[in-house]
Amino acid sequence: MTLAPGTDYLESERLVLRRITAADLEFLNRLHADPEVARYIGPGRPRSAEESRAWFESLMWSYENLNLGQLAVRRKSDGRLIGRCGLSDLAVEAEPGAGSLPRVWYQRDQIPQGTRLVFECELGYTFDPETWGKGYATEAARCVFEYACSVLRLSRVISIINPANTRSLRVASRFEMDLTDSVELSGKRLDRYVWRMPALG
Repeated sequence: MTLAPGTDYLESERLVLRRITAADLEFLNRLHADPEVARYIGPGRPRSAEESRAWFESLMWSYENLNLGQLAVRRKSDGRLIGRCGLSDLAVEAEPGAGSLPRVWYQRDQIPQGTRLVFECELGYTFDPETWGKGYATEAARCVFEYACSVLRLSRVISIINPANTRSLRVASRFEMDLTDSVELSGKRLDRYVWRMPALG
């Protein structure tokens, strides 16, 4: 997400989250091309360098126009870039056909013309497989969610999760997210979870 004016980064016990820049593209290309990572994000297959560049350009547009977008996640202990996490703009089909799941899109230029839409703020993350199992996704997601509530004052945050992604399902369980329904992204069924928002003071 684009950080509020005067905020350059978010910080947790072990991590620093900042805006993604062109200097991060080499890491992102490698991350998006990893089959183990790619099976649960986007189209469900490794992305080419050109596709990662298109993703990056869409992110820059989102930063500028929507105040949303993924953030680079850096580990404090060694300064290494290990993943991305943030709030993304998710367009959801408002009137799916009978018996069909609502389709969703991250990139607005992919939406069929004339489609009626509702927009969601989707909290998602992707990490280098070498760092899996160490709690970084939970820590980064908590950091972003707390910022979304306390600073951005959002009233609703969702996550869409591949039902086969057991690691992300464990994260959803830790945060006691509520499973509401399913959607379709690039021909794949994903489950929509809603975060439990704190009462606004």
